[in-house]
Amino acid sequence: MNHIKEFRKKKKLSQSDISKILGIKQNTFSQWETGERTPNVIQAIKLAEILETTVESLYK
Repeated sequence: MNHIKEFRKKKKLSQSDISKILGIKQNTFSQWETGERTPNVIQAIKLAEILETTVESLYK
């Protein structure tokens, strides 16, 4: 289980907003939130920076 959606909502960002920043498809980001897929290490670090948290906190 991950907490990506919770952190995203706290920052008041949409899936589309984050997808554009990361240069990925919105569908890919959606799959990250549901746990169907996981970001690679670089993407996970960038995502944590965008959400102002740590990678560890996203996946606790």
